[in-house]
Amino acid sequence: MIPEPTIEMGDLLPASATKRRITGDTQFMFQFYKPCIHFYAPSEHTATYMSKDMLYQSLVVALHGCPLLFGRIKVNDQDKSVWIEYDPGDCNLPTLEFQQLDATTYEYFKQEGFSYSAARSKGLDMPIPDGTISAASDSLKQKRRKLPMLMVKVSYLADGGVAIFNMSNHVAFDGNAVFSFLTHWAECNRRIGSGELQADAMCKLAIPRELQTYATSLVDTTADTDDDSKGDSSMDHNSIWEEGPAEISVSATKTPEEIKALINRRVPDGERIRSCVFSLPLAKLSALCQQVRDSGMVGPDERVSTNSVLTAFVCQCIARASTESQTYAAGDWTVFQTMDMRRALGLPPGGLGSPVILAECQTTYAEMAGTPTSNPLHFAAIAKRIRQSINKYSRGYLQQGMRWMNRAYAQLALDGVDAPWQRFWFTALSTNRRAVGLSCMNRIPVYGADFGAGRPAMARSINPRPNYVISFPGPPASSAAGNSNDNNSGCDYSELHLYVSLESRAMEALMADKSWSALCALICSES
Repeated sequence: MIPEPTIEMGDLLPASATKRRITGDTQFMFQFYKPCIHFYAPSEHTATYMSKDMLYQSLVVALHGCPLLFGRIKVNDQDKSVWIEYDPGDCNLPTLEFQQLDATTYEYFKQEGFSYSAARSKGLDMPIPDGTISAASDSLKQKRRKLPMLMVKVSYLADGGVAIFNMSNHVAFDGNAVFSFLTHWAECNRRIGSGELQADAMCKLAIPRELQTYATSLVDTTADTDDDSKGDSSMDHNSIWEEGPAEISVSATKTPEEIKALINRRVPDGERIRSCVFSLPLAKLSALCQQVRDSGMVGPDERVSTNSVLTAFVCQCIARASTESQTYAAGDWTVFQTMDMRRALGLPPGGLGSPVILAECQTTYAEMAGTPTSNPLHFAAIAKRIRQSINKYSRGYLQQGMRWMNRAYAQLALDGVDAPWQRFWFTALSTNRRAVGLSCMNRIPVYGADFGAGRPAMARSINPRPNYVISFPGPPASSAAGNSNDNNSGCDYSELHLYVSLESRAMEALMADKSWSALCALICSES
């Protein structure tokens, strides 16, 4: 059950209705609620800037400029397209609750590595609801419970520390949008606290572009020009299913339950999925990048990005551990990294939701069995191939892929297939194949939420998906009040935090791997 109380907006409820189509790009494939906890160290400014009244008032002001955070997920009866719609007369209010924990301290969580499981054991989190479009669009379920787009819980700890838990529906608000909103909320809070902004006045702060409704739809951008390719009954069904990109799969015949079984490997008896968070110093990653540049594999005019080197290292180590532990049979591997398609498609860089694709490349068993030390040329070749694979994803390739996806979606709806939004998946995310990849969130303002008492000392989330690693920036060099930079993004970090989930025997092999342990240190074990 979603907790109360809801936010009472009063006169600051946005006046104009707005909506955004979700099924126009790949964002609808992320059907879950994504949680995160920010931990704030005790500060003399906490009582002034992070009181219940201050946080409540500033959240109301921040929400005024973000109408889709009051939206509901709705399905068009005719074409089954999915929209998030805000109607001032039927708003979906976010929730905010507070609690005082007199027996739990910030120092305790610090000693526990700020692990999410420790936070959960002390009640800092909230129950995570079903994030599927089906759950949100079911009118009967809507009557029984609320499904807010945003839920927040503030915990005041016994030694003066504060923990702020938030979660949002990822199908509408991706990580970049959520952390941008938290940063925006924190700025409103600081300005109210300093007297620059009146809490009962209309918010005059510019809304971050990451929170603005898309002005351009991918449906329009990638639309077919031929009248006979709009998903009518005369279309050649076979051609529809065969024209799609290898990165995205769809099934018109399998049920959502069958698709789930198809792409989720059964964990053997006696095994379990283990999740850990590791730190990787940027200095060590920089040394790896220099090794690739010095290998002779990269030409003078070629660029191999830090993210490509990071992906190569993480994926090589995990593939090697998975093979040595016999979690997967020896063989070639698919390596992928998430790619925001907006720049390649010529779309504005801002706007809610990042249309992403998993940029894939193929690696051989011999390449993945080596290490940066034992075979530096193989490692450099992997990093170079990962970088070069991005070049495949040109505007034309992505337009064709999105055109196919929208045509296939329209055909599913035309054929009367139930819940077409549950029939697509990213091929590389199937754990029944040898595939491993990385999502780099290093430039997202994870630590931007300085409410006036300093930036978060740590942010912690969860990543339950095996073989899919998420990279977060580590904590800022200083979290003290007054040390936020101009854009408050908190990018002055010295390490990355890697969220890794593997079957337990593969995790044991990874932690015993000398190449991995030479660069990465365990921060906390979540399960």
